[in-house]
Amino acid sequence: MKLRHQNSIGFIIHHTDLKVSHLLSARFRAYDITPEQWFLLNRLAEQDGINQKELSERAGKNQTIITRMIDILERKGFITKQTDSQDRRAFLIYLTDKGRSIQDELAVLEEEAIENALQGIPAEDVAKFRETLLQIYENITAIIRETKS
Repeated sequence: MKLRHQNSIGFIIHHTDLKVSHLLSARFRAYDITPEQWFLLNRLAEQDGINQKELSERAGKNQTIITRMIDILERKGFITKQTDSQDRRAFLIYLTDKGRSIQDELAVLEEEAIENALQGIPAEDVAKFRETLLQIYENITAIIRETKS
């Protein structure tokens, strides 16, 4: 696909993200898990025992979507929910051994996919690119925060 708006950073970032998601979907298909589901497992691998609201904030997705994904991951045996003793209306979400195992396995596949995508790009360029993307992310986060206040 030729980028019609190739000078638009937002367009390039968005379409690159779509391509990465498509690549990961293909690599994860045999495991019956989507990149979005795997992303939630990653957030839980960083710290599980958190509630839906916290997971939603960490994933940057609304709670309705997170609730649906939690139900799917629970049916697949990757997570368990336990009632929060502090708030009986909320659940704390934990990775199961199966969930932790698949998260670890797919992390390797994700790393390989990204390494493939970065082929031929010098390490110093990748480092600068990562630094630039993080700065863009932080700038946008600050703008959104200011808009909400």
